[in-house]
Formats: sequence, C-alpha cells, structure tokens
Amino acid sequence: MGKARRQPGDTERTFAAGDVILRRGDEGTEMFVIRAGEVDIRRDGVMARLGPGEFFGEMSLLESLPRDADVVAVSDVHLLVLTQGGLLFRLRRDPTFALEMLHRLSGRIRTLNARP
Repeated sequence: MGKARRQPGDTERTFAAGDVILRRGDEGTEMFVIRAGEVDIRRDGVMARLGPGEFFGEMSLLESLPRDADVVAVSDVHLLVLTQGGLLFRLRRDPTFALEMLHRLSGRIRTLNARP
C-alpha cells in the first residue's frame, strides 16, 4: 500500500525484532501498514510474512471482533497506525486506497483457497 502516507491524526509505532505486536484474542480497533521491516502472522505456525506496504489488523478494525492471530516483528518494524476514523478518512480522500486494499485481500483469499 505504497500510498499509505501519513495523514493528520495518524500515529506511528516502532517495534524491535522479536516483539509481539498483536496477540490472538485481544480486542483491537486499529490496523497497521508496514512502513519498514517485516512481521510474521502466526496462528498454529507462521501463516504469512508481510513487509513494507502490506497491512494487518484490518479484520478487527472492520468487524469489531478480537484479533484472529499473533503478529510478531521479524526485524525492527516501523508501522503506520490507522483507526476506524483514519481509515474512513483515507477511503473518502483516496478511493484507490480502497481498491488496493481489496486487491490485497482478494489475493490473500485466493492463496488460502489454493492450499490443500
């Protein structure tokens, strides 16, 4: 999500390699866009490794449900933090941001469907 530039009201967070960023079952109202570094998405093992421009935490943000997986920093990670209001602001201001999100989400579903 290369267009995830910082907007007014956005915050940023940094984590060191090995830090647990999110825990499965935790409540969450934010999603994160990776600006630098890599994270592992874990649920009974590593499900995915994400890097710059990719995002995570969107399920809890969109559905208001607890986190579905752990997220662990593989390297030092710099994240852009989006709240529900921040995401809505972005979507209204730049509809291509929504298309890019949908494209990536569709790719994730296609990958999961391809697994035996």
